[in-house]
Amino acid sequence: MKRWSVVTSILTMLLVSTVGCGPSGTSLTAQQLKEQNQDAKYVEIDGVSLHYRQDGLGKPLIFLHGFLTSSNIWRSISPGLTYGNTIYALDLMGSGLSEKPQNQVYSIDTYVTQLSKFIDGFHLENPIIVGHGIGGSIATVYAIRNPGKVRKLALLNTPLHPGHSAPGLWLLKIPLVGGTLTGDWFLQRTLRGGVDKPKSMSDSVMNDYLKVFQNDPGARVALLKQVKELNLDSVLKSEAIPNLAQLKIPTQLIWGDRDTYVPLDEGKKIKETVSTADLYVVLGTGHYPTEERPEDVRQRLKDFIDQQ
Repeated sequence: MKRWSVVTSILTMLLVSTVGCGPSGTSLTAQQLKEQNQDAKYVEIDGVSLHYRQDGLGKPLIFLHGFLTSSNIWRSISPGLTYGNTIYALDLMGSGLSEKPQNQVYSIDTYVTQLSKFIDGFHLENPIIVGHGIGGSIATVYAIRNPGKVRKLALLNTPLHPGHSAPGLWLLKIPLVGGTLTGDWFLQRTLRGGVDKPKSMSDSVMNDYLKVFQNDPGARVALLKQVKELNLDSVLKSEAIPNLAQLKIPTQLIWGDRDTYVPLDEGKKIKETVSTADLYVVLGTGHYPTEERPEDVRQRLKDFIDQQ
């Protein structure tokens, strides 16, 4: 936290004293994305082409990633869960191999609506939804808005109370300044700042996350829109907090004990509120336990999914 405080202070002083400019570039069209990723699966929802990975056969299991990542975050988790389950790992709009339109609003409402239409379009009855970070927030809001339609929830390092975000991301909201901070250095610094051991976010893993921003000219514009338009805190205040105590579906909380972005205290607070929740702490990990201790996360998820 201290190192990020120093970094953000320096960046603020340097960047506020200069005239910055935002990133530019038009996002790849749906057709261009499909040509670039010929083996990838896509579905169109409200005019936006969304990428998803599908594996296994059985009961529906949906994976939602968090901020700055993609469905790639589940690469070490999903292979061990395909027996008896059909896994759908979705790239949220503006992320991964999904379309990154500049004429859409990147709000929680938009994401929840897209999730709802994805579920309805594939006729996925009573799915289990697994979400990391804001992916878990989206899953929870969907479950609250659609009582009886979610069988179980698994939330990894998920904010369900206002005030949680990676240190430094607030800088992206500053006019002129924010646009200068969508470069690879800042993104790499934010991702590595979320793990307890930097080597857990290896160069090859980092490159997989960064190539999205390098291959699609509109990805950095979409990132700014995500940060500015994701009205997470207001939705959590108006919907999550008043309804968490009424959430009665089995809920598995999985948390890194050294998460500085969404601290373990948030997981404990959710557990106290949701009577059906169980909290599993992954020791020696930060905000991305799927990167640092994937075997622990996979086993805990398997046990939870298999419970009748």
